[in-house]
Amino acid sequence: MEALRQRFGKWGGKKTPRPGGARAASRSLSRSTTAASSRSISRQTTMSSVSTTRRRKTTRHTKARAVAFDHNNFTVTGGKGKKRMSSAKTSPTRTSAVDYNIAKRGMTVVEMIVPIRDSLEGKYKCSATHEGRKVLQEKLRVHVDALFNMLFSATSPFFQKFHEMRNSTDLKLGAWRKNAAGQNERVITVTVALKGNVGPKVAKVTETQTLRDCCRPGKLYSIDATSVNAEIPYADSFMVAMHLCLLGTPEGHTKIQVLAQVKIIKPVWAVVQSFIEKHTFAGVEEFFQSLYSALVKDQRRTTTLPASGSTY
Repeated sequence: MEALRQRFGKWGGKKTPRPGGARAASRSLSRSTTAASSRSISRQTTMSSVSTTRRRKTTRHTKARAVAFDHNNFTVTGGKGKKRMSSAKTSPTRTSAVDYNIAKRGMTVVEMIVPIRDSLEGKYKCSATHEGRKVLQEKLRVHVDALFNMLFSATSPFFQKFHEMRNSTDLKLGAWRKNAAGQNERVITVTVALKGNVGPKVAKVTETQTLRDCCRPGKLYSIDATSVNAEIPYADSFMVAMHLCLLGTPEGHTKIQVLAQVKIIKPVWAVVQSFIEKHTFAGVEEFFQSLYSALVKDQRRTTTLPASGSTY
């Protein structure tokens, strides 16, 4: 049997070893290993490239959908923004062309109006901190320059007549001059009548008014005022700090705002301090409410807006 196997070779069921068989077998094994590893590397490279391509496509598609997305009744379908159909519960009203364009841009009507309003009014802002109690906040149909002249001009007929109606005497309206800081400043002195049944009947008031640097004629006037009293009890123990804002509106009117603070400059008893603050705020509020009523009556008598242009 062994002679037959050697004679017939591979048909005999057992291979005859060739010369140098071990070396040939090692070379064959190395070739097969190299081929298998190269095929494995090529497959991994192909899979990684495919996955990278898929990720790129997915990212590109996501960016396209994000750009096409609209937050105002729009949705993304196939990379394009389309109008979302209203549900059965909503009314089947048809939007106008203006509403459609606004929704298409993702803006609301308020978002369109607010920048326009801010560009007209909010461009000029007061630099004050607006601290204290708000004693007046109203809107008058008077140009801001005309209102400034009525309240802060050295030759204002309106302000003089207003103090005459309040039985005030010795009114002296100082002219605007530059102070040491380079700001416009003036001093007013007046003797006002007190309405209390007990105590003094008059008080001398000295008020210093200063224009802030944020003032813009025709647009905004910002005034700080400090008022001190004389010939009343505890007059040297406190002072009144006020801030007045006159802001012009696009339609030619004026918004007026007044804030006041009572500042204790000398220590007093708590009961006395409470008494001072109560009666001082009451007097300041009464004064500015009377001033506002007089301005309203004056504007009703005036058929046209006063001439603009401040005189300070």
